[in-house]
Amino acid sequence: MGKLGEELRNERDLPRNKFRVDELLNKLDESDRADLLAAIADEHLAIAAITRVLRRNGHAISENAIRNYRRLLNGTR
Repeated sequence: MGKLGEELRNERDLPRNKFRVDELLNKLDESDRADLLAAIADEHLAIAAITRVLRRNGHAISENAIRNYRRLLNGTR
């Protein structure tokens, strides 16, 4: 394996970046956590709507954070 391949393999072994949604999920109680995960997975619920509700409830989060997490949950990332 060349130098580039070795460096890439080492990068793979580093811990992944935390998603902002993961940080939020850790702060929520079990019921709210389940509700948020269901909302994010629901393709019929607009990301903007999820973001608005979270912000109204004091959670600073962006639409991009929700979008990225939805992609992760749905296997499109």
